[in-house]
Amino acid sequence: MGENFRNLVLRLMRVPPEPHAPAGSEQSVQVFRASKKYFQLKLLGWAFGQVSTLIGILLALVFLNVGGFGLDAVLEEVPRRDLIWQIIGVVEFLGILLFLVQLPFSYFIIRFDFEMRWYIVTDRSLRIREGVWKVREMTLTFANVQEVSIRQGPVQRLVGISDLQVRTAGGGAVSGPPAKQRHQENNNSHIGYFRGVDNAEEIRDLILERLKRLRDAGLGDPDQVPERPAASAAIGPTPELLDAARELLQVVRGLR
Repeated sequence: MGENFRNLVLRLMRVPPEPHAPAGSEQSVQVFRASKKYFQLKLLGWAFGQVSTLIGILLALVFLNVGGFGLDAVLEEVPRRDLIWQIIGVVEFLGILLFLVQLPFSYFIIRFDFEMRWYIVTDRSLRIREGVWKVREMTLTFANVQEVSIRQGPVQRLVGISDLQVRTAGGGAVSGPPAKQRHQENNNSHIGYFRGVDNAEEIRDLILERLKRLRDAGLGDPDQVPERPAASAAIGPTPELLDAARELLQVVRGLR
């Protein structure tokens, strides 16, 4: 995509060109991006949708304009028939114009969705950012990571890409129909996705290796303040205990 056009859109949408690295050493920062195959797959879906829309428009034009067929036959005896056809002609023109205008815009949406996917991993955490119109950015700390898994659908398997799922504490299992589960997972702040990557196993092994190193070192969340052990109880009698002992001594002396 043209660099000037891309920068112009990002300025208008007030979206930083790339996210900052999360907590961790600068030497450990590694940046991953979605595969070009992911973009090609999205582009194929976009093309299928556009062709389907075009076929629908053509069928509608045939229904409206072929003489002796469809709407032409229905309006044969309707008063003010010419006015109705003028309105239909305007609607047809606007429909075709809208279809042509949306072609480049819908394409650029697909393109930006691909280009603005960032997956950054350090030795302590990871950051995922995606979207332009609606930017979604999340940071997950390794100290809270509970599960790292790879998901791959049939079409993804065919083209050689997959999604890497990272689940942290609090991202419990979801229930319900598959569509509802996907919606809940996509909006769960405890679950992050590296979508459309062609090196999911490499990223998974990197995260697991750094997670193991972090836990072996006994380190936790850098923002967490360790709890201090409770102070030891004071050694020696309290004033109340001394008073009780004096009273007991007086009683014993009286008994003697």
